[in-house]
Amino acid sequence: MQKNIFKKGLSVSVIASMTLILAACGGTTKTEESPSVAPAASNGASPAATAVTGAPVTLKFFSNLPDRKSGMGFAEQTVIDNYIKLNPNVKIEVEALADETFKQKIKAYSSNNEPVDVMMLHGASDLKSLAKAGYVQELNPADYSTNNFFEGSLKNFTIDGKVYGLPRNSDYMVIYYNKAMFEKNAVKVPTTIQELKDAATAFRAKKIIPMSINGKELWTTALLYQNIVQRVSGNQTAILDAIDSKTTFTKETSMLEGAKVLKDLIDAKLFQDSALTADYGASQNLFAQEKAAMWYMGAWEAGMATNATFPESFRNNLAVIKFPVLDGGKGVATDLIAWNGGGYGISTASKHKEEAKKFFDFLMSPDQWAKIAWETGAAVPAQKYEMTGKETEVQKALSEVLNGATSSPGASMIDYGDGQFKNDAQLLFGKIFTAGYTPENLVADLDKAAATYSKR
Repeated sequence: MQKNIFKKGLSVSVIASMTLILAACGGTTKTEESPSVAPAASNGASPAATAVTGAPVTLKFFSNLPDRKSGMGFAEQTVIDNYIKLNPNVKIEVEALADETFKQKIKAYSSNNEPVDVMMLHGASDLKSLAKAGYVQELNPADYSTNNFFEGSLKNFTIDGKVYGLPRNSDYMVIYYNKAMFEKNAVKVPTTIQELKDAATAFRAKKIIPMSINGKELWTTALLYQNIVQRVSGNQTAILDAIDSKTTFTKETSMLEGAKVLKDLIDAKLFQDSALTADYGASQNLFAQEKAAMWYMGAWEAGMATNATFPESFRNNLAVIKFPVLDGGKGVATDLIAWNGGGYGISTASKHKEEAKKFFDFLMSPDQWAKIAWETGAAVPAQKYEMTGKETEVQKALSEVLNGATSSPGASMIDYGDGQFKNDAQLLFGKIFTAGYTPENLVADLDKAAATYSKR
């Protein structure tokens, strides 16, 4: 367990530690030549800080952020446009897909050795598959020793001692909620899991969806289970140890108790009736259109507070709470499910490796992605950054959650094993929504998936 991991330098900085399975709200394939949006000014020293000229070159950038006009997609596009402004000989073609489609296509690109230059990477299990296929270029950590990455943030991008990518954000799970919906319906903002169930009952009585979740994609339910088990046991690494077969899901009583709590929340109709068919965009829209009072999601959605495509009433009432504690449980509110799940890397199939490295280094310099993502309210970056005094209330709340954290697992359970374990486990978290699948079934089947993983 990582204890007090967020305490260092927190009085003036946003500390980044981790990112995941990030998310783009809906969207389809988008390929374009940058620049496509007006670049934002950014101060500080980046590589290639003054305009340079050279032979014309076109780079291909592969992203999982199809919305280039708001949130993380806008921040990412701004960095690209900043680079082109300083390097007018460079064109960058952006292919941006919604996340689940992105995951499938990057596998195909890897199989075909498609000449992408710089790309988004999901760390841990997904990266292991790409690195094993030889599709991701190894990095020299010394090149980034002054980039202000939080200690330990390269964990999910390191395989057998070799670094293959750099993290984008600090990822951690919270509950976003609509203040006005709670106030109007006289519902208490939950601090315990029992109060969360009570809120579900109260909102259902008003024909309001208590909480939206993207159940179709399954990984969120796995994270919810990890969160609940931690609240039961107070142990951040028990699940990871079970995946490593150092213990078992059936032996650790907190695993079954956590499964029972999860099933209880499902039976209490906490989630929308369409939970199992709702993808990321659909689940977010239920919340943003004020049809659901809460949304269980990661800190990478900080940009909702400034996203003009959402109703003003929603943006004005958006707030954040920590995941509730369990009465009688050993976990506390400052135990945070946090990790670094998503970032960037360079493809070994690049036709322009030198120029790709220059752009990658620019992207990950402290005054580009980290600065822009924070200052635009898009995300909590994986690098330290100074508070500006202009943060939204959502940013402030997310920063307080991160800065106040006293422990973290450093990994999400769904990405901790290999790709096959991820697939096997995710399917089980779909089954838990069905009537005939019990908590006992879940822990027994997770043990089977972990045992199979340990033999590979």
